Amino acid sequence: MNTERINKLKVMMEKDGVDAVLYATGGNMQYFLGDGSYYWHRLSETNYGLSAADGGTDGYFLNKPDCILYIPLNDEPVLFLTYDKLDSMRYLSIKGIPSYFAMLGNRIKPYLKGKKRIAIGESCAGALKKHVLNADNTIEVIPGEIYGERLRMIKDSGEIAKLRAAAEFTDRAMGIVAKALKPGITPAEVRELIAAIGLSSGAQSISFSAAVICVQSGKPGSEELFNYPEDRPIEEGTAIGFDYGYVLDGYCSDYGRSFYVGKNEQAKDAYEALHEAQLYLLDKIKPGEPLNYCYDVLYEKLEKRGLGKYLRRAEDHLIMGHQIGIDIHERPWLRADVEGVFLPNMVVCIEPKIMWPGLCYLRCEDMVLITETGCESLTKFDRNLFEL
Repeated sequence: MNTERINKLKVMMEKDGVDAVLYATGGNMQYFLGDGSYYWHRLSETNYGLSAADGGTDGYFLNKPDCILYIPLNDEPVLFLTYDKLDSMRYLSIKGIPSYFAMLGNRIKPYLKGKKRIAIGESCAGALKKHVLNADNTIEVIPGEIYGERLRMIKDSGEIAKLRAAAEFTDRAMGIVAKALKPGITPAEVRELIAAIGLSSGAQSISFSAAVICVQSGKPGSEELFNYPEDRPIEEGTAIGFDYGYVLDGYCSDYGRSFYVGKNEQAKDAYEALHEAQLYLLDKIKPGEPLNYCYDVLYEKLEKRGLGKYLRRAEDHLIMGHQIGIDIHERPWLRADVEGVFLPNMVVCIEPKIMWPGLCYLRCEDMVLITETGCESLTKFDRNLFEL
């Protein structure tokens, strides 16, 4: 249990008149427990599922967590957990109350009696709200994810070290994958290689299913993304855009690079322009600069090379990245309508992409640490390596 983080949480709770907070399996639970050995948020059966009545997923297990962290304002935190989790979590410095899965709500109920205002996290929100109201239907239930998000936005030295290690691991993996990119290998085989590297080298998991996006220049289907079948062998004249990451010690990496199998001067020039724009943006970022200006800076630089129209955008949100840490995507996103500024010890992913219909799809994504005076790219893979 990370007492310092919980004390900071309680300051926010007191300010908002919150009597207690409940977090189910997810990034906030990991953060406040200070434990990365068990990546709670990777459990598909408990992660961010809502019941059909809540307008979300209707799966039975999706709405019911097997671990719930209870943090009261004026008492010590408690972890409610199932018996099968007890042995693996016994070493945590927090009071644990085990029960059968179906009895978790009954175990929590006495702790909620007499409370007036309780905040709940997003993960398994339907189940958490139901537990609260079953204990006392007069309790006011409010969103509580924001408390953890505010604290997690600024990384401490230990978190930065873990994210740096995850970035270095991902760089090394890219070197192995690049050597395997020869005509004949399929995108599906490349994805399996990315996963196998993590498994053989001690990663807890992959952050998400790797994207290996191929566009074969001048061929049918090259006008749009995701038209290249995963089981089709890669041929000469193919651009390959990567998006992948790993989980190490409870923290994620997220990364993108592109390569071209063969030679193509137009694609090479576009890739050089993309990295030139990325480095230009990194040179401008420093504490106090607005989070929402990444798209404009990148577009301006690419437009000078006549490539601004190819800068890929997510609908009208102009998303150019996000924060990263325990979760692969942490708020705030780097989008045109976001408020706020860059702050020291934030770690963000900046991911400009070029889609040139008929020619290539190119990605450049770096994990970036905001320092006291500027920023540092934690991912350092050779930006000059493109044509294979």
